[in-house]
Amino acid sequence: MKLNYRGPLFCTVLFGAITLFNSGCKSYDDVASRYTSKHIKANTNQIAAQIPETGELGYILLALTDVGTTDTSLINKDTQYYKEVIAHFNGFKNHKIVKQLNKDLQGNINNFTHFRNGLYAFKLNDRNRMVLKTDYRIDLNRVDFRRYTTGMQDFIASTKFREFYAKHKDLYTKIIQNQSSQLTMNAAWATMGKQYTEPFQSYQVIMSPLMRGNSSTLAISGRGFRECLIFAESADKALLYTAAKPAVGKGSFNE
Repeated sequence: MKLNYRGPLFCTVLFGAITLFNSGCKSYDDVASRYTSKHIKANTNQIAAQIPETGELGYILLALTDVGTTDTSLINKDTQYYKEVIAHFNGFKNHKIVKQLNKDLQGNINNFTHFRNGLYAFKLNDRNRMVLKTDYRIDLNRVDFRRYTTGMQDFIASTKFREFYAKHKDLYTKIIQNQSSQLTMNAAWATMGKQYTEPFQSYQVIMSPLMRGNSSTLAISGRGFRECLIFAESADKALLYTAAKPAVGKGSFNE
């Protein structure tokens, strides 16, 4: 199984679309595969936008940290949604998991990218427990999630996070629908072809209403299946190229 990571270096791409961070040739095993035949069949030649519960939880925790509060490039604070996040969760700024994340980010701001990437491999079960998805593993992630999961589960219960997430499902659905109209396999490869040499059979576009500028990609492969996770720049900027662009073939990209 092979995983390539394109990590953060603040580099803005033109045309008002995705901002990609590229640290060169570094590779980190933030998320690796253990793909089932079911996953491969369901995702082959598919591109999907999503706002996962665990991803949104991670962004809310970031928004509560001192780092997220003071840094102007990590969190979109210019929305009604952000105000609702702060109104609901601000009383938990001193929760142990917020303090722990803040300490780790102060040590190295890039830890948030590894943290966010790893969260994609998790889901919340019906008992509000964080469990790994069937098709992914994070044993080589630079973040030791054993240090986080207990605190995050306590945060979920104490703040009624899942009620907040459910209450905003219409907003998440609207964001996903708006971006999905622009997402095609061709548009994704036209964007990702600047970084990778081979097309993917699947693209997963991960978004959040709180995202602001800190985007990255992960290339995951296993069992002959190649999948790209795209952590978008923002809730309204998923790809550099859209469905409106003409088709491109392998080795030929829009400029």
